[in-house]
Amino acid sequence: MSLPSKRVSTEEVEAEISKRRKMTLRSFEKPGQEQQEAAVVAGRLDSEISVKMDSRVLECSICFEPLKSPIFQCDIGHVVCSACLGKIGENCHMCCKTTGYSRCFALEQFIDAIKVACSNAKYGCDEFLPYYQKEKHENECIHVPCFCPVHGCSFRGSTGSLLDHLVNKHEWSPTNLEYNKPLKISMAQDRQFALFVGEDLSMFLLANILTDIGNALTIVCIGSHDSGSSYSSKISVVDRVARDKGKFVFLMDPLVATSTLLGGVQLGKFFLLVPPELLDESTHELTINIRIDKINP
Repeated sequence: MSLPSKRVSTEEVEAEISKRRKMTLRSFEKPGQEQQEAAVVAGRLDSEISVKMDSRVLECSICFEPLKSPIFQCDIGHVVCSACLGKIGENCHMCCKTTGYSRCFALEQFIDAIKVACSNAKYGCDEFLPYYQKEKHENECIHVPCFCPVHGCSFRGSTGSLLDHLVNKHEWSPTNLEYNKPLKISMAQDRQFALFVGEDLSMFLLANILTDIGNALTIVCIGSHDSGSSYSSKISVVDRVARDKGKFVFLMDPLVATSTLLGGVQLGKFFLLVPPELLDESTHELTINIRIDKINP
């Protein structure tokens, strides 16, 4: 036995259509508080986003340096940095039209909002900085990777991890030194390196390079090239047997070079050449006096 079908009036049909239309429109309206909270949880209303872009769009098209405020644009919209604005005259360097220039505040705001990670993040740097400051920061970053000076070793890492590597892996014994005070060490003629750690934990490497005419000695500070700290050094080698005769060589380096040791240790401008006659023939050692002074900025 079939049930009688229910008759639906025209008014009921129109009411149902109107109800569904309102539900559909409501889904496109501005989210209410509950929807906003749900969206925040889902990450759709985050104030930060991750993007990948061609870095050339962030550079001045004349000097190719990173753009930073103030930034100017011609009447059409071609931009130029403030340093190059005075170089281009009345004609735009891009469209060659006679034009005036005005501040491009929208691009300035965009540029200032771009924050990038330091390239040394994997070595311990957690800095996020404006794009136009990235190069300067990385030249001074204390987390810049330094390289092991031992031939054939591929280690690279921060200065702290390099010190641990040299001690634990290569069994080096660093010598603590006080600035502005002389230190005397004995070094075998064929020993390549001696490691020193200053009061501020800066590391210094005394490199001993054997040549046909003697031993070449040089001191380098291990770290980033523009880390800010500056040191001078004095090195002298004395003949222990004939020291009373004044037989010695001496070198004063007004500014100790700083290096990450990429490519090994380079002699550079200042190095001390020790003639073979200053070598102790009984021990085959050099008696070396070292003094490192910290230069106040």
